[in-house]
Amino acid sequence: MKDEKTSRRERRRRRLRNQFFAYLILILMIIAVLAAGYFGVKGVIRYVNDYNDKVNKVIEEAESDAATVQDNTEPVIEEDTAGGIAYNEGYTSPVEADPLNELIESLLGNMTTEEMIAGMFIVSPEAITGVGTAVQAGEGTKTAITQNPVGGLVYAPKNYNSPEQFTQMLADTRNFAKYPIFTIVQAECGASEYGLEATAKASELGDEGSVSLAYGTIALKLASYGVNMNLAPVSDIVSEEGEASLQGRTFGSDASAAAPLVSAAVQAMQEADVSAVLQKFPGAAAGSKSQEELQNSEFIVYDMAIRDGVDCIMVSHDEASGVTGDDTPSSLSHAMITDVLRNTLGFDGVVMTDALDDSAITGRYSSAEAAVAAIQAGADLLLSPENYQEAYEGVLQAVADGTITPERIHDSIYRIYRVKYKNAIE
Repeated sequence: MKDEKTSRRERRRRRLRNQFFAYLILILMIIAVLAAGYFGVKGVIRYVNDYNDKVNKVIEEAESDAATVQDNTEPVIEEDTAGGIAYNEGYTSPVEADPLNELIESLLGNMTTEEMIAGMFIVSPEAITGVGTAVQAGEGTKTAITQNPVGGLVYAPKNYNSPEQFTQMLADTRNFAKYPIFTIVQAECGASEYGLEATAKASELGDEGSVSLAYGTIALKLASYGVNMNLAPVSDIVSEEGEASLQGRTFGSDASAAAPLVSAAVQAMQEADVSAVLQKFPGAAAGSKSQEELQNSEFIVYDMAIRDGVDCIMVSHDEASGVTGDDTPSSLSHAMITDVLRNTLGFDGVVMTDALDDSAITGRYSSAEAAVAAIQAGADLLLSPENYQEAYEGVLQAVADGTITPERIHDSIYRIYRVKYKNAIE
């Protein structure tokens, strides 16, 4: 490396000197013929010598610059007083910067606080357009999404008429959006909405291969429409006699057996560039279970999915008093989201609340109160508030009065865009 850099400097030196001599000969010829009588011979010699000094100065400066570059790219390694390794000041580490981080920070540097706050909400297209049922994205959608640059839109089966119609609506929506947007559906295995071919239900799938095939098929179809997030799979652990709304939708009541199946579903979808959303943490049966009991049951599923890179986890409104010691909904609980899900289980992906227009929330909190509480608890995406505008303005006011810091908003938006952009540079 050193010989190569020395050779490079020598070539630069020779090039500069050759240029000098070429200019010198030309100048001598012209000056000798035209200027000798005007300046006198001594004047000509003095002029040439001055020019020669200038060229030599340029050569010296070039050599000095080359030496500086060498100093910064070839670290002087010395042993420090503690016996470790110390590098000379000014050395630039050869470790490449994270291109994903650079991409996200570049985007966030241009976003206003208002835009970041809006980017934490997931709403239906009807919630911002005011139409009865959205089946296309026209000028009304363009205006609505410009005024409300939300983080994502969640589409119900009623928004789907045909593959062509749905694909066009999502494409137009993305084109209208100032920033990348999540386009979301809920399509579990066993369902046939959105033009999907019905597969076996989760409870009927007993091995990773069949789960991967089912969810891989679903994800490929959704991706062809332009969907990039699916509110699936169900990660709850329930028995056959458990909650009626979950019957057939879970991979069983044995956490150790269900965990690899849930992870297989996650990986199959995310390999098709459709972000998976586990639903729902900490589990419908969490109730009065202690954290230790959950660690040996429900949390086995989440632990494996987190290690396998799940993009998003939805937190339910179920109470987990055995862990929190109170009746706060898990979706609004700092103890459940930050202390347990983030710090204990180590999840650094996107946390989404369950739908905030659920009666479990609206019966106790206003839209603004629920949104602020969810963010304080550690949530990144706020799903379907009862009144989006009220919820948005509530968070905006909380940032203005210091209840929520701008840094807290930035942290959530950063996590959101790591998911939105993760496939952009692969």
